[in-house]
Amino acid sequence: MKKYLAFFVTASLLGAVFGVATSSPHTVKTEAVITSNDVRIAVVRPVFWDDAGAYQPLRIASTEADLTNNTFANITYITSESYTSDTYYVADGGFTEYDTDGVIFYDVPLATLTGKYFDLARLSTTDESTAEVWNRTAPELFDSSMLHKIWRIWDNDYTILIKGISRPEGSTAESRNVSNVVINSLLYGYLTCSPSTTNGYGAFDALDANFNLTGRTYTEVDTVLDFINEADYETGRGTGVTVSTSVKVAMMQAMTNSSGMSTLPLLDDKKNLNTILIVGLLGLTTIAGL
Repeated sequence: MKKYLAFFVTASLLGAVFGVATSSPHTVKTEAVITSNDVRIAVVRPVFWDDAGAYQPLRIASTEADLTNNTFANITYITSESYTSDTYYVADGGFTEYDTDGVIFYDVPLATLTGKYFDLARLSTTDESTAEVWNRTAPELFDSSMLHKIWRIWDNDYTILIKGISRPEGSTAESRNVSNVVINSLLYGYLTCSPSTTNGYGAFDALDANFNLTGRTYTEVDTVLDFINEADYETGRGTGVTVSTSVKVAMMQAMTNSSGMSTLPLLDDKKNLNTILIVGLLGLTTIAGL
């Protein structure tokens, strides 16, 4: 990943958080920090999806038949990384199609998903070799146009085995109504200074359209953990800094609008980062892009 500095008006921030580490041939555990290899997927479920201690992986396979037939040996299981409460996707919160409760996130290696079929499943046990499929979404072939949107499981009837996924988008998308805490968690999955259209500022316009990033009022409690060094993008490890979500949003927007406008000396340590933070908060126009 190329290191560079770009032109802008607030403080600095870099990478994003919470990714995946493999623990078995068929299961990808989400215990590390997100890296440049990963994409973050936000999912809304019917309330029953979490009942009876159900195991709720995102399943990936080379063929639709492997998912349909629950062919364990041919399926990769992605466990959910985190859960975030919400004021919209909750009882009496504004979303009325069915009962739901918050948003869960999956951090998925893009290479694992590309060219593959996937579904969201509700299984009887975490022992994938013996698990019964209680409910699942219809298998879909992954396409990058599915990213940067809420994935909402259709239908609240637990007796229906196979369901679909709704992905609202654009100026009328219901996902524009989610609370800031969902935005904070969502943006953990985006590398602020990467031009990637899957997990970097190249996705900003889609994120803004579907989640109204620039039309919100952020407060001091809205923060994101970002990184200092370029290597942290690749390894998912390293010292992070907590920055305001408003700064990250503004940074991504500026990088989108002004990418390549200018280059400045690189930031490689906390001392330099703190200097840029202070300068940015004073309203000057230098910002770090690692």
